[in-house]
Amino acid sequence: MPKGADAAAGNLNPPDTGRPDADSFGRADARLEAHNLALKNPEDLREATRGADLRIIQLATGGFEGLLTHAQVGGFSLSAGDFGPDIRARGVMNAELVTIGTMLDSSGEVSQWDYDVRPGDIIVFPKSVEQEGRYTGRSRYVTITLSEQELAAHVKTEGRLQESEFWTRIRRFQPSEAQRASMREYLARRVLQLREGKVPLSAAGIDFFRRSVLEAFVGCIAGEVQDDREEQYFRGARLVRDVEDYVDALRPGRPVHISELCSVLLVSRRKLHRAFQDTIGVGPMAYLRLRRLSAAHNALRSGRMAGGSVTQTALEYGFCDLGRFASYYRRIFDEAPSETIRSAQLRGVRPA
Repeated sequence: MPKGADAAAGNLNPPDTGRPDADSFGRADARLEAHNLALKNPEDLREATRGADLRIIQLATGGFEGLLTHAQVGGFSLSAGDFGPDIRARGVMNAELVTIGTMLDSSGEVSQWDYDVRPGDIIVFPKSVEQEGRYTGRSRYVTITLSEQELAAHVKTEGRLQESEFWTRIRRFQPSEAQRASMREYLARRVLQLREGKVPLSAAGIDFFRRSVLEAFVGCIAGEVQDDREEQYFRGARLVRDVEDYVDALRPGRPVHISELCSVLLVSRRKLHRAFQDTIGVGPMAYLRLRRLSAAHNALRSGRMAGGSVTQTALEYGFCDLGRFASYYRRIFDEAPSETIRSAQLRGVRPA
């Protein structure tokens, strides 16, 4: 844990112990916890990612400051940092686990080993590999840390990515401009969600959160890695039916991520997307979002709001951006979530 860091400003009142204080969000029994740490000197960034042991040297004049966030779900970790001014960082990211990271923004230049890094580039740091980097200006990054086995399980339909050896080499991926913009925006919203303490509490909601963050990286990597082996699957309409049958068999309303479908049905992301576009005219992510919206709508109509609020209901059904949730909701149902609740109350429905 970084030394000398004080608790980040927020809705907490940390004790004055002289040790780093942390904001803890979520419930321990739900296995999702997040901590914010205010950075006041370069040494506070020593554990820039969970398990890292970095030597940080400040390269520019001025007070060092920033914010570091760690989140943990089982053996999966997310870390996000926002700091400045210039530093050099050198050391092992994690001795036992793979780390995958990207820069969200930088007001200066960033280099990793011998090459320049642009915001949206994805870097794979194998376990035990020493990294060295230089960051100038103000920098924002996000990393995830997990085992080779968990990575292989998440991408077991993606050819080379499912081979453990793939994750034992240093790699850099450069997604398209559209992909990198989408990934950066998505991860920035997820980090903000954690920092504000807006986290799902149910096991299904937490699993969807973990899958979504992992997919933000892996989806871009899969698009960059060419694999010549034949894919196994079927005709499009049959695949769509199999997806619907699988989702229907789950607990009503449980959010389902595209990575889960690929793993269960043994189909690549590209094949799944093509099947949905050819069969029903929308992609699988859009279709799953419509199903989650429908489930949330039913919950609000019947008084089964998670945590008794629209906010928590949205989080439990996999919507981290409440503004977008409200926009999607109104577009489909022609009313705001609050209007659905009022209509239910007029019908005599009371929260369960």
